[in-house]
Amino acid sequence: MATSPKKETPDTGVTQNKPTAAAAEHGDHDRIVMASRRADGSMDQVRPEFIGDKETAVAAAKEQLAVQAVSAVDVAARGVSAGPTDDGTGSSEPDAEVKALKEAHDKAKETAESQAEREVEQLHQGLGDR
Repeated sequence: MATSPKKETPDTGVTQNKPTAAAAEHGDHDRIVMASRRADGSMDQVRPEFIGDKETAVAAAKEQLAVQAVSAVDVAARGVSAGPTDDGTGSSEPDAEVKALKEAHDKAKETAESQAEREVEQLHQGLGDR
């Protein structure tokens, strides 16, 4: 069986051997149900478009960003330690440092969940049935 040689196409052609950043400028984008995240929490896709059930996308984004934000608070506060009282018996009272850390967790989680809702609301395109 004879085979045809590969047809060379100009820069504006459809065939592309190697993805380039320029491709994103011409309409390529990622259709996603859940975002991949960079370490700073930003989405790691090319012009992302959420598809599928919107409530599921919001819930997934909220959980993902909340876990990442709470983890970032922990990393920032790694030097925090709590120990027993002066007599060595401990206390049933909540530790002030732990309480402050928990409050920081709650604030980070709330902020992350708000970000998740904004992202999905802005980028959701329906159930993917184009």
